[in-house]
Amino acid sequence: MPLQRILEPEVMETAETAAAYDAMDFTAVNTSFCEDLAAVLPRVEAALEVLDVGSGTGRILQILHQRYPHWQLTGIDLSPAMLAIARRHSPHLNFVHGDAKALPFATASFDVVISNSLVHHLADPQPALGEMLRVLRPQGILFIRDLCRPQTRAELQALVDQYAGQDTPEQRQLFADSLHAALTLMEMSDLLRTLPQPPQHWQATLTSDRHWTIVAQR
Repeated sequence: MPLQRILEPEVMETAETAAAYDAMDFTAVNTSFCEDLAAVLPRVEAALEVLDVGSGTGRILQILHQRYPHWQLTGIDLSPAMLAIARRHSPHLNFVHGDAKALPFATASFDVVISNSLVHHLADPQPALGEMLRVLRPQGILFIRDLCRPQTRAELQALVDQYAGQDTPEQRQLFADSLHAALTLMEMSDLLRTLPQPPQHWQATLTSDRHWTIVAQR
């Protein structure tokens, strides 16, 4: 029987949990995210306004700022504990406390909206997806990446062993819980397809042994 989705908390409430997450080494996947994002943008030299939804401790925005200092970067997250760490890492960047399901920004405010590893925290991701598209400007790019739920418990455990084998027991459990809470590529595609106002153009692909990626245009 295929592995069923088991939700994990939407928000990392405690400073300890946020610190444990931030201490995990996501350098390779975060760098890949930034490089793959740049590859789908028509003009990286433009002064783009970029929103990171579920920005966590701000590691991706940190990389983007280093590579594209002319971009205007904003991060939003529901966890005060994660935002506190993000602001310590990057005090020069703009981090906002807010809910992905009700973004506090005007319609068509950003050229690019990105999100990494947020969707698996949401019981129903559709409201957040609708909000990301709402704040995106016409012809803007939506770039979302998240974990893909394995088919079996054995596959899940193999991924934990491979990618978190050297981490603490708490960090291993965080990764396992995230994999269990993740959506499959088919589930994510169905959510996009059935949005009240779906994107004009979108593509959903498996981009690693544990990630799917959505690229969409409003």
